[in-house]
Amino acid sequence: MDALWLFLQQYGWFIGVPLLFIVVVAYILRPSARKRYEHDGEIPFEDDRSKRGPKP
Repeated sequence: MDALWLFLQQYGWFIGVPLLFIVVVAYILRPSARKRYEHDGEIPFEDDRSKRGPKP
């Protein structure tokens, strides 16, 4: 057990950071999130006239 703890102390960043990156990418690219991210990507192109009110 001490050898495992020593290994994680020395090389934790080399294992943890890439593992965290893979988890974040897998979370973003999961199939169930596609609809949400497609909608979020369209937000800048939506017409915002309803927020400003009618044109004079």
